[in-house]
Amino acid sequence: MKMDKIDFHNVEEIIKTENGYRLSRLPQTTANRLDEGTADVSCSGTGVELRFKIKGDAAVLRLRADKGAEVRAAYIYYGAFQGGWENSSRIILSEETAVRIERPKNLEIMKRVTAERKLGFDPEVVRLVLPSGICYYLGAEGEIEAPSAADYPDKTYLAYGSSITHGSLALAMPYSYPFQIAQRFGCDYINLGHAGRARAEKPIAEYIAARPDWDFASVELGINMLGFSEEDFERRVRDFLAVLAEDGRPVFVTSIFGFLGGDQEKAAKFRRIVRDCSGGNLIFTDGLELLDDPAKISEDLVHPSLEGIRQIADRWYEIMRKHLNTII
Repeated sequence: MKMDKIDFHNVEEIIKTENGYRLSRLPQTTANRLDEGTADVSCSGTGVELRFKIKGDAAVLRLRADKGAEVRAAYIYYGAFQGGWENSSRIILSEETAVRIERPKNLEIMKRVTAERKLGFDPEVVRLVLPSGICYYLGAEGEIEAPSAADYPDKTYLAYGSSITHGSLALAMPYSYPFQIAQRFGCDYINLGHAGRARAEKPIAEYIAARPDWDFASVELGINMLGFSEEDFERRVRDFLAVLAEDGRPVFVTSIFGFLGGDQEKAAKFRRIVRDCSGGNLIFTDGLELLDDPAKISEDLVHPSLEGIRQIADRWYEIMRKHLNTII
């Protein structure tokens, strides 16, 4: 979605509020059909990037963030290149925050490397990667223009799942596994992780299948549904995956990753249910095959540590690469 000469990547609706413009990753027509609370999580900044080209010396974006337990840090990329030294990140405060970003230096060298390595993003494109909490857009200053489709990679990866997909405990959004997998493929990404709310809701599957702008996807199912009965879990998973199976595009499916909390017996049953509902274009990998090391779980006993997230990205990327070698 574009506004103020900015491409609001992974934003489906921009909602004016007294705090500023709230950015929703789902259209309201879908959000209104979901379980209570899911629509609120869809307004988090996970996978949201403000993308633009700077035609002058610098641009200033004005933002604010809801207060949270963690630092709200936005990360700056120039195409596929992480911003250097003083241009790597900015803290977004709960009051209005002016984020100044300079036109990329060394552009000629970055363009050459981008072409040689087929990195996908034009390095002239500034990507302000927002934090996972709720952020509000207030306005922009400076001579900027929105990127065109030619400035982006040809392929796009879409990810749906729990807080682990959402980027919780990645510490920085570029360390979430969807960002990391997309970076390795040299493709774009859409992060539809919903912390605490990945409940295999059929309207989300229908929304995903209706989107024409992704080439392959992943879905992570189970950890947010351990409070469900086995019957309700199986019904939801079967209905959710049936929609994606009918679409036909490759979807990589996984179940509950290794964790150290209770409900291990139920988690094992849920893994089998997800496996049994997969097949065909739904390419199943058991969550334990992606993360099985108790030393790579965080203190909360559920979320992977940075090392655990890296292991998920490493292992799932290799599985995806073998299946996608004809399309990417």
